[in-house]
Amino acid sequence: MPRLTVLVDNAGADGLASEWGLSMAVETGGGDLWLWDAGASAKFLCNARALGLDPSRARGLALSHGHYDHTGGIPALLDAGFSGPILVHPEANRPRYALHGGTIETVGIPVPLERFEPVNHARDLAPDLTFVTDIPRLPGLPQSIGGLCLDPGGRDQDTVPDDAFLLLQTADGPVAVLGCCHAGLENTLACLRERFGVRRLHGLVGGAHLYNADQKRLDGALTALRDCGLERLHLGHCTGEAAAAWLGERLGCRLEPLRPGLVLDFPAIP
Repeated sequence: MPRLTVLVDNAGADGLASEWGLSMAVETGGGDLWLWDAGASAKFLCNARALGLDPSRARGLALSHGHYDHTGGIPALLDAGFSGPILVHPEANRPRYALHGGTIETVGIPVPLERFEPVNHARDLAPDLTFVTDIPRLPGLPQSIGGLCLDPGGRDQDTVPDDAFLLLQTADGPVAVLGCCHAGLENTLACLRERFGVRRLHGLVGGAHLYNADQKRLDGALTALRDCGLERLHLGHCTGEAAAAWLGERLGCRLEPLRPGLVLDFPAIP
């Protein structure tokens, strides 16, 4: 059966490490194991071992985008014996910066990838799992790119063109697995509709980058999620606890925030 296991997230969990970062293990209906992001450090590996998972045996690693909190654990993963492909949009492996309180910080991949397979648009990882990149940015829809830049002077806006998500097919309906959703939740859902014909979404899992969202942004996210008939909501990382709870209360769907060790099972397509 398809299964998502949270290996690391911001939230704490008894006996497991946490950090500002995200990593998940994705098991497909056919039994394939894929990694979705690699956290900010080796903590996701330690948690995986405590949970009885061996990430070094995964068929591959798919990256949601090229920021440190999703890629920082890659050197430790390679040291642990992982030799599978690393799939990512070609724009991910470049220097990146962010403005925080008037200070420029480096936020790109800490150790640039020496080997990776570039993916444009989409690639099927298994019959029920697709890696999706190049999310269109539609006019008027919000994105989460404020303060992000491609130069240390803060002049060249980083639109995070490498932002990606996973589409997992289950017997209950499609499940979207996010990283940070820098393309914006509405753009991501529009991509699902226009490119894959997904109008009803069973589950949404991952980070939605709403921790600093104003009320207008939250109202827009709520409308978009209502329109797709969402039944399960599992948000964490950059979403913000308050934003996730606000959405869950108004959607009336099953709500369970992300935390290290959380296991989400879905019925397999017959």
